[in-house]
Amino acid sequence: MSIYRSTKMLAVPILILAAFSVRLISLQWSPLPYNIDGLSELRITQEILSSQHFDFSQASSVDEGYVPDMPLLALLNAFLSSALGIDPVSNTQLLTALLGSITVLLFLLIFRQHFPSTNRGALASALVLALTGSFVFSSGCVWKESLAFMLIALALHSYPLRTNNLPHRLVLTSSLLLLIFTHHHSAVVAFVILTFAVLFELSSRPRPLPLTRDDHFDIVTVITAWALAAMYYKGISLPYLDYLSPDTDLYLYLAVAFLLALVGIRLSRRDRPVSRAPLGLTVPLAGAFVMLLNYYHPLFPGIPGPASLIAVPFLAYLILVTPAWEGARFALRRLGATKSLLLAMLLGPLSLILFAFLRANDATSHLIIYRTFDFVMPAFALLVGVGFALLVRGRERLGMAASVMLVVICASTLPVAYQSQELFGVENQTYWFEYDAVEWFSEHGVQSYASDQRLSETGARLFDLNGSRGLPYDLREGIALAGASFYALETDWNSTGAQEFPFGVVVLDQSRISAVLNDSSVFYVGGPTESQIVGFRTG
Repeated sequence: MSIYRSTKMLAVPILILAAFSVRLISLQWSPLPYNIDGLSELRITQEILSSQHFDFSQASSVDEGYVPDMPLLALLNAFLSSALGIDPVSNTQLLTALLGSITVLLFLLIFRQHFPSTNRGALASALVLALTGSFVFSSGCVWKESLAFMLIALALHSYPLRTNNLPHRLVLTSSLLLLIFTHHHSAVVAFVILTFAVLFELSSRPRPLPLTRDDHFDIVTVITAWALAAMYYKGISLPYLDYLSPDTDLYLYLAVAFLLALVGIRLSRRDRPVSRAPLGLTVPLAGAFVMLLNYYHPLFPGIPGPASLIAVPFLAYLILVTPAWEGARFALRRLGATKSLLLAMLLGPLSLILFAFLRANDATSHLIIYRTFDFVMPAFALLVGVGFALLVRGRERLGMAASVMLVVICASTLPVAYQSQELFGVENQTYWFEYDAVEWFSEHGVQSYASDQRLSETGARLFDLNGSRGLPYDLREGIALAGASFYALETDWNSTGAQEFPFGVVVLDQSRISAVLNDSSVFYVGGPTESQIVGFRTG
């Protein structure tokens, strides 16, 4: 019994350590930020550390986009790097992994807050977030969503505790407002969840409906958050939310959100299980159908479907639907704030995903869908935890075996985070030899060059080089290169291919690469033998 109690006491620290360690797997390849967006965050961090302010030089590449307008993650990294005396180039990934671990801990507390009777369910839900590949990527990369998820977790933790509690009300409000300056899409998703949560909670009460002081605060918070976000993003001319403007697809989204809100209101008033019929099977079946269709006939023109290897992690997600459905049948039959919040956490992100499928099958819809998917994961993980606790309740040996199986199933999805090249044709790791190459370019008079999307953005984000993409297409089609211009290629473009996200990879014939290099002046060669970077100049 003492060993069992000791194990229970160690479970949470082990879980958080596992979440932290899993988010550092990328360090085996390179200490540089994992995910190319992290290069911009690193650059802003360096700018803040060197200048001690936000007034970036207009010559800097970071001044050209929206990244400086949402500098909260870079500011946090700069503060921690300065306070700890560490180099942000090689330690930013470490700091971001810490943020992801804190996010997992916060969602563990949220579970305990709503379902305090089961420790095993709480650990199971946190385990899903700690080890599931897509959430590891979203909450562990050096990009704005990592910090945004932590702020959303803070808001969701404070929301049920805000009634007659000023500290939690302040945490809720400040987390929502900070999201505006952290990440635009995360702010939209969080505000949708909050709007749904307030609406469902009000509609679930018996009528007549007298509004309390806290209700008025909630309504003011929702309106203020949306208004400030709209004014700020319009003020900085943010291009990434054009699809939610009145001139484009705003009314379509409002129609979708309204219909889902009606569904949520209906469910929030039911005190019965979701259904005795196995309707939960329709979710994985529909998902499997969409994935299969996208594999053979990509739903988004110009954007290839994932590789067949995605079947393994996708099967793991489908297996997790079983305990999640059992959890939903239990959790969603209990009237009250817990049910309203869970419905909001599920239907809020789902409204954006359905909207994206309806608006068009273009690159923007593809972006909305894959960037919104993981905002469903916290609610999904909570339902998995509830279902897991119900399935193993009173069965100690079964519970231990099921816990091991849950670890294996969740860990089998990690390729989604760390085998993105094989699954999606996107290499998310930046290597030291790539950093060295673009640094050498910047130090030796190369101000602009053409390459693939990956190498061109690496130079632009890190050293303000004017990088342009499209070289792989020119080489493949035999288009003559411009004279007296600089170019960079990798020798493995003939095997793994050049990266032109989101349009897939371009595999070149080795004879074509050799012919171009023979007709050009090679001025740089670096990196490992199997994937050397070659800089050359034409004319």
